[in-house]
Amino acid sequence: MGIADIASSGDRIKTLEAVRDKLAADLDVAPATVTAQLASQLSKVLAELAELGASTKVSALDELANKRTNRLAAAGIPDTPRRPARKPG
Repeated sequence: MGIADIASSGDRIKTLEAVRDKLAADLDVAPATVTAQLASQLSKVLAELAELGASTKVSALDELANKRTNRLAAAGIPDTPRRPARKPG
């Protein structure tokens, strides 16, 4: 799926992420004469993504932990560590 296809979906964050990925890939192979321009454009896209709250990707492990916490909260059980903390000694 190209950037134009993603942009036509109307999802601004996904479009910016696609542009970010394209600029980063182009920057890797760009001649020195355009490196500064690509880096500047990439910097602007990254700033806009950060402003929109994008790139908050959650790892699979974090997602499982969040689901566990939500299930426990729904059941009225506090989310506590399974093992008691060791006392230094």
